[in-house]
Amino acid sequence: MDTDMDIPAEERRLLKIGMTANRLEMDPSLSNPTGQTSDRGSNHISAGDTTQEIRNTSSKLPSDGILEQSVSQMTTMLLNIIEHHGRVTQRLASLEEDLAHAKLEEEKLKATIQALEKEKSEMNAKVALM
Repeated sequence: MDTDMDIPAEERRLLKIGMTANRLEMDPSLSNPTGQTSDRGSNHISAGDTTQEIRNTSSKLPSDGILEQSVSQMTTMLLNIIEHHGRVTQRLASLEEDLAHAKLEEEKLKATIQALEKEKSEMNAKVALM
């Protein structure tokens, strides 16, 4: 059985990265709870394009046991990060939209409060004249 001492430092580092990627993949809190999507603009890199690029690149690499395993783990990690980035980007867009709506509501409420304060002031003036 292999121990940490049997595995070179660089390979241990890559294995740890792979394990981190697996934890990212398994963490349900990283998902988009609202299911909302948003277009972030034309300068946003498509996760699908990047994912395909990674797959194409990794399939062209030489096949060599540990190297192949490390590349596979790194590819998996990158794909997980891209997917996570996509979910975070969607959630951020959703939150930005919610914030814009909340600011609009806040402005409406401020206008209503000002109108009510003006009406109160007018009523107090009428009561004072009576």
